[in-house]
Amino acid sequence: MNKEKVFRVYCFGLLISCLLFAVPSCLLAQKQVSQTLLDNVYDELKVCSGVVSDSVKYTGSNLRKAGGFCFQRGFGSGWTKGCRLTLDDIGEKKVKRIRDVFELFNDIQYVNLSDENGASTFFEKTKTVYLYRYDNDKKRLYFLKATTDDEICVPYNWTDVSFLDATVHNPLKNISEKDSRMLALSRLWSGVARNFVFMNRVKISWDSLYVDNMEKMYNAKDLGECFLIMQRMVAQLHDGHTFVYGSSPFSEYAPFTTVFINGRVYVDKVLSSSMAKQGLERGMELVSVNGDSAVEYGRKYVMPYVSSSTPQWTLHETYCGHNLLKGEKNDTLAMDFESEEGKLRITYVLGSSKQDIEDKKPVMQLKIMKDNIGYLKINNFMANDFISTFDKLYKKISGTSALIIDIRDNNGGNSNNADYVIQHLVADSVKKNNWSSPVYIPAFASWGWTHAPYCSEPGYIKAAVNKSLYSKPVVLLVNAGTFSAAEDFCSILKSAGRVQVIGTRTGGSTGNGVRITLIPGSCYANICSKHDVMSDGTEFVGIGIIPDVEIEETYDSYFNTEKGKQLSEALELLRRL
Repeated sequence: MNKEKVFRVYCFGLLISCLLFAVPSCLLAQKQVSQTLLDNVYDELKVCSGVVSDSVKYTGSNLRKAGGFCFQRGFGSGWTKGCRLTLDDIGEKKVKRIRDVFELFNDIQYVNLSDENGASTFFEKTKTVYLYRYDNDKKRLYFLKATTDDEICVPYNWTDVSFLDATVHNPLKNISEKDSRMLALSRLWSGVARNFVFMNRVKISWDSLYVDNMEKMYNAKDLGECFLIMQRMVAQLHDGHTFVYGSSPFSEYAPFTTVFINGRVYVDKVLSSSMAKQGLERGMELVSVNGDSAVEYGRKYVMPYVSSSTPQWTLHETYCGHNLLKGEKNDTLAMDFESEEGKLRITYVLGSSKQDIEDKKPVMQLKIMKDNIGYLKINNFMANDFISTFDKLYKKISGTSALIIDIRDNNGGNSNNADYVIQHLVADSVKKNNWSSPVYIPAFASWGWTHAPYCSEPGYIKAAVNKSLYSKPVVLLVNAGTFSAAEDFCSILKSAGRVQVIGTRTGGSTGNGVRITLIPGSCYANICSKHDVMSDGTEFVGIGIIPDVEIEETYDSYFNTEKGKQLSEALELLRRL
């Protein structure tokens, strides 16, 4: 390698190192900060010696023409334009630093990390996509930044293709914005009517609800208001897996989280040094927001938009985490707090300051507690590195005398990851949940015949092979934030009699969603199409999984004890065995 190349690679490594070490806490704070960091990486790479810059331009959705897509929405209409950078003689350590940039904000912005030599992410608000790919053999790095004024389209082979026109006929291309929003309402109505598995549980007339929202949609001031109209409409189906998502106008939030205990709202994590300096502390009660009590504020302005199957999930999604204090940029929140030390008033303008205290949750953590009891906290089942992370911990897990698996506030993810853990906890095999889905046969309808639902064949999760299996006692900790794939995990092990479950009722919702485009590039719907029941026939969707030992946390146990009541009870139970 000549001196120029050596110097170029050295500078490249230096600039990435500076980017990583300069702003790690800011990176975790807001999506805007994360995007700025990726912009910085792109800008620095673009001026590296020897870099090749190519303009790219992609559109369409024809799979045959494209051969697959990294990112694509709807018709892929409009043009996705950007610049692809190519750099040679780049070592793996330097590329790993770029991957670290993507991984650092994986918990607050979706990042595709399934390819070990590449990563990608798309920002809904700015419609900007960032991708990198690394060729180990050629030591070649590719980096792409592209934006669109319509629907995103990036082909899978973007490293080799600079232009792609994969358009298909779009009969809706030239309809007006007003017509587009009315079409979105119709798509939502028809999508639910055709696919929603729990339509027999709905206590309102879906047709009447559709009619009632027509005028509201037509007269809405903008697409953001249209989004909220449809979100509120679908929330009235009362199903946690049937919801509207996309470019919500409620994208800003106060830089602290809250928790709901015994009918009151408390500060859980303070994530802003500015608010900490004003006196905000963990454990303070949030008494009021803009003149309403905190509970009433949530009931008025958050709860109507929550898609939920159970009262406990409704409360969790209204009052826990960042959910209560979301809004549009520049909305003002006048908040009153109380503690034993006195009262505090803070007025905060949404988007005015950034979260600057780190709140990153690893996919899972393991602690070895007294009496050699393992405590495994699984925060989600979504992460791409879930299996490899579990494998790294499994040797230590195997050495414990008993195990507590904490899936409180685990909102789910990939059920295959949950099944992987189960494979290590069973001696032979366990039966999976049963499920059913609606069936529609037009000929049957013409004859007035009843359509019986499709019912699944019995399925099983087999024990892991060529591994020592964990046969010692296991306790699961659950609460109202245990949801979706986390409930599948709990329900399978509980039905099999493999675990004791401690905590409060789970969120009570699972099932695969049919995804429908409502407003291309802006608004989408997920419609639950699958009704799951536990393998022993127990219903839990709309109810929640009922623990073997039900224990509510109190203010004192949550804020003033190290372990809390639920974990303490789990430890005592295992020590008695």
